Amino acid sequence: MESVWITTAEVEVQPGDMPSGDTLGFMRITMWASSQEDFVQKLNAYLTQYQWKLLSMENTAIVDPSIDYGDEINQMIDETLEDPSAVRLGTYYSYKAD
Repeated sequence: MESVWITTAEVEVQPGDMPSGDTLGFMRITMWASSQEDFVQKLNAYLTQYQWKLLSMENTAIVDPSIDYGDEINQMIDETLEDPSAVRLGTYYSYKAD
């Protein structure tokens, strides 16, 4: 059975994809998956479409309906719940590599 999953993903994007010009950053992501392994596999497949690379994930879990994740994330979750094929990306927070 699939559930909506959420993670904080560190992602490397292509040069020029973000206004800052930075290629490293992180964002919250929601999508449907049957397990954490399925979630990682689907996320990698999605990011590959844009030639982006998943570097790491934190706080990966099934969405808990009793938690208030904040306005942006709550909206992402609501949109994901309405569409089983949805992948929702939150704000991309970029940073410069050391």
